Amino acid sequence: MKHALATFAFLCAALCATDVAAVDFGFEAYGDLRLIAPSNEISYLDGGLGKVRYGSEQNSPDAHVSEIAVQAHAQFTGELSSVIVLRSDPQAGLAVDILEGYVRYRPVSTNHWRWSVKAGAFFPAISLENTEIGWTSYWTLTPSAINSWIGDELRTIGAEGKAEWRDDARTLSVTGALFGFNDPAGVMIAHRGWIFDDRPTGLLEHSREPDAVAILFHEPIPYQAQLFAEIDHRIGWYAQAAWEEAGIGRIDVTRYDNRGEPDREMGEQYAWETHFWSGGLRTGYGEFTLLMQGMNGYTSVEPFAEFEVETDFKAAYALIGWERDEWRLAARADVFQTRTETPFGPSNQSEDGHAFTLAASWLPEEWLRLTGEFLSVNSTRAQRTILGVSPHQIDNQFQFAARFYL
Repeated sequence: MKHALATFAFLCAALCATDVAAVDFGFEAYGDLRLIAPSNEISYLDGGLGKVRYGSEQNSPDAHVSEIAVQAHAQFTGELSSVIVLRSDPQAGLAVDILEGYVRYRPVSTNHWRWSVKAGAFFPAISLENTEIGWTSYWTLTPSAINSWIGDELRTIGAEGKAEWRDDARTLSVTGALFGFNDPAGVMIAHRGWIFDDRPTGLLEHSREPDAVAILFHEPIPYQAQLFAEIDHRIGWYAQAAWEEAGIGRIDVTRYDNRGEPDREMGEQYAWETHFWSGGLRTGYGEFTLLMQGMNGYTSVEPFAEFEVETDFKAAYALIGWERDEWRLAARADVFQTRTETPFGPSNQSEDGHAFTLAASWLPEEWLRLTGEFLSVNSTRAQRTILGVSPHQIDNQFQFAARFYL
C-alpha cells in the first residue's frame, strides 16, 4: 500500500511539474511556529489518552515548529487541473508526507448546470471549518472533534463526481464518491475516542494507538495502525446533497459508508465497518458567521468468530465567528460521546465529553497570521485507569501561533 501511494503521489507531482511553461502553474505554502502551554495529560500522539495535540505530565511551556505545508496546482486547460498538498511535521516521523493529490476535470458551463469529477486521494467534502490550505481552519487553530476525526481517519482514495444547478441566487448540488484503501477507518474513534487535532494524518503515516490498547492486547509499545489500507477489497461510498442561498447560507447532509467487512484482516490489521450521517449549516449576518455540524455513526470489528466489538459515536459543535478588517474572533462549543459494546457487555472505551474553544486572529499582512487559542476539553473515559490516571480529565491547552504564508 505504501508503495502504491508513493507511486501515485509521484505521478501527481509529475503532473504538477510537467511543462511548466505550457500550463498555469502555482503554489501556496505556509510555515507555522507555536508557543504552547500544554495539557498535563499525555497526548494521544505519545500513546496517552489526552484529548489535545500537546500534552505531557511535566506541563511546561514550550516552542515548536508545528508544520510546513505546500500546495502546488497546475491548470492544464480551462477544464483540467491537478493539486498536490505536501506537509513536513516534526511529530509525524517523516520528513515529508502527502495530505492530498488529485486531478480534477470540470467542463466550462454555458447554462445553469455544471458538473465535475476528480480522482486521486483527497478529503471528503464534509467540513465547513477546514477550508484552507493543508486542511486548516479559517477560524481557529484546532478544529472541532468532528473535523479532527475526519482529518485523522478519512481520506477518499478513489473518484468523486459532483453535479450543480445554479442561478444568480442559489446553488443546489449532489456529490457522490467511490473509494477504497480506507478499511481501518473507525479503529481510532473506537480505541481512543474523540480528540482535538489540527494535524491530519498523512497518507504514508502510521497512527499510534493508545498505550492502553497495546497493554490490553499484549502488543509492543508503540502500537501503530496504518489507516489507509485496502483489506477486504470492497468499494466504499458517500453521497451529499447541499443547498446554498446567497445572503442566507448553506445546509448539507452526507451519508458515508466504507462497507468494511469487520471479520477480514491483513496481518494484524483489521477492516472496520464504519458508516455515519453528517449534517452541516453555515449562515451569517453582517460581520458574524455561524457554523453548526452534527454527526451520528457506527463502527465495528470482529477479530474472532462471534466476537464483535461495536461502537456508536456522535458529536456536534456550534461556532460563532466575527470578522472585521484584519481581525477574526471565534468561539466554539463541542459535545461528543462514544458507546462501545462487546459480547461481555459495555466496554471501558466508552466516553462522554464536551469542549470549549476561544480563538483570536490578527492578519496585519497577507503573508502573516497571528493567532491565540485556548481550548478546554472535559471528558470521562474509564479506559484511562489502565494507565493509572483518573477516568475524568480536563485538558487545557493554550497556543500562540505565527503562520507565515507564501
